[in-house]
Amino acid sequence: MRLSPTGHFSLLALCLLLHEVQSQVMSMSPAANGTRSTEEVTKVLRRHKRYLAFPEGSSVSGAICMTIGMIGNPDVDYLSWAVNWGVAYDLPNHQWVIQHAHGLNATLAKDTIKRRSRRAFYDEVQSIFDNMGFNGRSCVARALCESARFMLPSEERGNMLQELVRTVFSLPPSPVAAHEPQAHHQYDRIYRRSKRNSRECHEIYPGCQFSLLALALGKYMAATTTKFSSFNYM
Repeated sequence: MRLSPTGHFSLLALCLLLHEVQSQVMSMSPAANGTRSTEEVTKVLRRHKRYLAFPEGSSVSGAICMTIGMIGNPDVDYLSWAVNWGVAYDLPNHQWVIQHAHGLNATLAKDTIKRRSRRAFYDEVQSIFDNMGFNGRSCVARALCESARFMLPSEERGNMLQELVRTVFSLPPSPVAAHEPQAHHQYDRIYRRSKRNSRECHEIYPGCQFSLLALALGKYMAATTTKFSSFNYM
């Protein structure tokens, strides 16, 4: 079979086309371009930072329950005395994660964090005493007043219970920033003014008929001040 000059030209063009296609396929294979392929695979497998957020209102809690036999020990079913202690912590939700995206408390001063923690604790104490029929806000204010007056100064050290109560019912010495919540200003004002007020704390806050500090410290209250004889428990 003989081909015309036109047929020879067409066959040559087809061979060149097949050779070019084969070259392109080889250049795109992983063996021919291993570095580029590796970079592309690395980009595909790269993952952004992830976070865990729980539904609004979620919390984790722990409890310790202790039972001691009083009569009939070890048969504690006869008469026993039980003490239960529990604590709950809020779990981070979506809004909390967004607020701390650049680090935990990265934009807050240390004293601001302390005031915020104390405010949360005071609010819980207020709710507890309100539910018991007392004036929770007045009792917290009276506790801050008594702490400012009668607790040992920070330069001196008391026993463990005294230090715990003094830490909880005291506020940082730095001024409250203007952008902080109004509750921070109110608690700080109560604590500062109590040191300058000549009236007794139970007279300033008559809505609370008992002393939280006296309940917490008990017999240790006598060691906190030389003015204990004038301190009114109720």
